[in-house]
Amino acid sequence: MMNKTALLHEAKQQQQALRQLSHWKRIAMLLSSCAAVLAWWGIAGSGLRFAGGVCGVVIALACAVCAAVIGRGIRNGNRNVANILSAAEQA
Repeated sequence: MMNKTALLHEAKQQQQALRQLSHWKRIAMLLSSCAAVLAWWGIAGSGLRFAGGVCGVVIALACAVCAAVIGRGIRNGNRNVANILSAAEQA
């Protein structure tokens, strides 16, 4: 079992990692939005423009899935930090 100081240090490090993940989630959401605009523009056209639209759809979906997975990780990480802080209070 870890002592209180070690638990608090671990919680602080995990909070820093969660902030970094939040930054990556924001980037994934921004890329998804930009790709959705590309998809909207491209699907209405033909030829090379349509191909760009299809790429936009694929990129938007991939980025949306990444943002969702990162969001799930952040939620689970926040739960873990709460558990660590609870354990530190009991130590």
